[in-house]
Formats: sequence, structure tokens, C-alpha cells
Amino acid sequence: MIDINEIGATAFVIASIRALEPEKPQPLFNDPYAPWFSNDRARTAARQLEAVFPPSTTMVRFRTRYFNRFVERGIEDGARQVVLLGGGFDMRAHHYRDADAAFFEVDQKAVLEFKRQVLEGGGVEQPPSLFANYLEADVPGGLAELGFDPSAPTLIVWEGNTMYLPPESIMPFLNRLASAMSSLRIAFDYFSVDLQSRDFDTDEDRKRLEGVERAMNASFPTGFPDLTVFEREAPFAVTESGSFAELAEEYGLGEMVAEYPEDWRETLKLYRYCVLQRRASAETPSR
Repeated sequence: MIDINEIGATAFVIASIRALEPEKPQPLFNDPYAPWFSNDRARTAARQLEAVFPPSTTMVRFRTRYFNRFVERGIEDGARQVVLLGGGFDMRAHHYRDADAAFFEVDQKAVLEFKRQVLEGGGVEQPPSLFANYLEADVPGGLAELGFDPSAPTLIVWEGNTMYLPPESIMPFLNRLASAMSSLRIAFDYFSVDLQSRDFDTDEDRKRLEGVERAMNASFPTGFPDLTVFEREAPFAVTESGSFAELAEEYGLGEMVAEYPEDWRETLKLYRYCVLQRRASAETPSR
């Protein structure tokens, strides 16, 4: 039996936020599997987050909808493989199981073993999965052993990860992916402030991000105030970026966000999304 304490409370709270989506006046998505990974303690924590700092749950709701769209549009545009990278209890492999694409997962062994046990209890099979700390492992090689084709058009969903990672490990990791995968698009969420040095433009920005950290009971070591770093230090082009706050109108929740206090709205603006596409003709920078 897997010790759930090895997984971390955040994964359960995020699943609980998704599980509570049907209670919203305007649900943004339907995740019928999310309750499988929820529990009373995590649901209580999710409701407390909503009560104390609504932007924290709004961020999760908006990003879930955004990454769903990334997968849907990517498959429509010809992607034949989707890698869920550090996705925790992400169930998109099952939401889109009828799509013309193969799904793979990469995450820590404790997370994926627990997930496999839960899915087996529901009569559902876990997709091909690489048990690994992806920052240290040979991810392309490990996936290839599971049937992954490094030359096929591939999407990587890198949701809810970058802000927790050591900053010095990110570019080498992306370069390793790019050196092995010739047709790759990767989408991720991030904070658009310099969290590495805690060098904020204003004291208000610092207070906002520290408020998010307190609400999530987490520490964020990494942010990206300038996305061109991915184009300078890795063979990628930024093909899409923006703040999740900008999606409120598209999602039919413009009025809800507009009614937030200004400080909350500004916090949402600091939380953003980005899509990188591997440049076909570029060489991988040496690191």
C-alpha cells in the first residue's frame, strides 16, 4: 500500500478543487474522476482557500480549462502523443481516451502507484507511465521503452510545476527534451515575477505572491518575468502566452473577476500561461 503522505497534500487539494466544480454557478469543466482523489480533509482545505482567497481556486479552475483546450486543439491540429508531465492526479488521458492520440504520464513513483491503485478500484487502467523525477531522469528514453515515438508530433502538458522547481534545472531539462523530440509543443503555467531573487517590481507584487504562497501552504522558488529566456537558452519559440485573468471574459466569468478587489485582480494577472514550440531548424544550445 502506498503511503499517501509521500504524495503531498497539494495534489489532493487540487483534485478537490476540480471535484467541487459542479457546485459553481458557471462550471468551466467536468472532471468526474476528481472525487476519486479527494477526501474530507482536502475538500475542507479547498473550501477554506475559496473563502479566504478566492483567486487561489480561480487560478486552478482557469488553468484546468486552459490546458483542456490546449490538448483538444493540439490533437485537432495533428498531435499524436500527449505527455502529462508531473500531472499528479490529472485524468486527461481518460477524458480524451477516444481521441486519436496516445497518452503517457511521467511522475514520482508514489504518485503514480497510488493513482494506479485508485484507478484499478474503479475498473480503469493507468496509461503507460514513467516513474521518475523528470528533472533527473532520461525522460525521452524512458518513454520510448513504453512505446513513445520521439519523432511523432507531441504535446506536453506541464501544469502546476514550474513555480516549484529549482530554477537552474529547468533549461537543461527542456534542452534534453528538445534534443530527443523533433516535433514538440509544451504548455505550462508560471508566475511572471522574478521569484529566484525575490526581486519584485513593487512591494505590492511581493505581498500578492506571498499571499498566494500562504493560501496554498507552499513556497515558489521560480518565476519568469521574461519569456525570451526560453528562446535564448533552448531551441523553442514562444507561440502563445497571456494571463489567466484575460480568459475570464472568454470563460463567462468576467463579472465575477471584475468584482474582485483590485489587489486580487492584480494577483491573477501575475499568473500566466505559455506555449513553447520546438524550432525545427534550431540547434539545441549547449549547457
